[in-house]
Amino acid sequence: MKYDATNRLFDCEPTMTDTQVLEFCRDGYLMLKGVVPQEINQRTCDYLEGRIPANPSYIPKGLNEQDLERIRNSHEPSTIMLEDWYIENVLLNPELCGVLRSLLGKQVGLPVLVSSHRVECPTEAQGWHHDADHIFGPEVNFVEVFYFPQDTPVELGPTEMVPGSHIRPTHGDPSESGVPAEGPAGSFGIHLQSILHRRGASTADGIRHMLKYNYWRTEAPVRDWIVEPDFDFQDAYYGGHGTARYNAHIFYWLCGKGDQYRIIGGQGWPWKTENQIGPSYGFGKSDGYLPNWRRDNSDDYSSD
Repeated sequence: MKYDATNRLFDCEPTMTDTQVLEFCRDGYLMLKGVVPQEINQRTCDYLEGRIPANPSYIPKGLNEQDLERIRNSHEPSTIMLEDWYIENVLLNPELCGVLRSLLGKQVGLPVLVSSHRVECPTEAQGWHHDADHIFGPEVNFVEVFYFPQDTPVELGPTEMVPGSHIRPTHGDPSESGVPAEGPAGSFGIHLQSILHRRGASTADGIRHMLKYNYWRTEAPVRDWIVEPDFDFQDAYYGGHGTARYNAHIFYWLCGKGDQYRIIGGQGWPWKTENQIGPSYGFGKSDGYLPNWRRDNSDDYSSD
């Protein structure tokens, strides 16, 4: 792990494979469960609840001690990211950083803003939503991370996500559940910000803490995660009708090949089914179309 404290950047070895990166492109999220030490999880909760004093490693330019106190007591307690113990054990958690390095490339930018989703349980489920300022597109210039510093079973209403909902505007049925980001203390949810999600309903008593922030890309995308020698771009599974074209576009962009991506439609690549007797046509075309991320025409394609 290499950490540039001056510029708030880190670099490390990537830990995801081609298959895992493509799975993330299809689902729009992944979970890491129980990877932060329990001592740090407890310290995080103590910090958020004001039971321990602040000890910032530095005071950012333009701020003073009064500003830091105000920020700590707000719904955006970003001062926690000035604490050395939090930087070392949470922001630079090795398991998390290996995933982030795989998805965001070298020299990943650390978060600059924290949102605290503190909830007094029990409470009803939140409405389904895409986060503010979300963008639907193939670019992965940042990813959003949820950090749960305490045991968060379904009874405490963890975040629910709808797999595959990151590629288009989606309106969830309030009566239907998503996949809960439940897990032991020290769990992370890593996801594309455009995914449909909500706070789940809770039935237990108590306080549920969750911190949310973004990590940022600073270099152009390139396929430098763990490359699988037998990974076949033509034969890989990108998803079903109406989704494969978008998921494949994300994957190609992450590989640094976004400008080479074209599709021909119909039963053509990247869509496929287990019942076909040969590979899908259209792989490697230099002419054709792009998926219509803006949804501004009826056939769901954009011209090249």
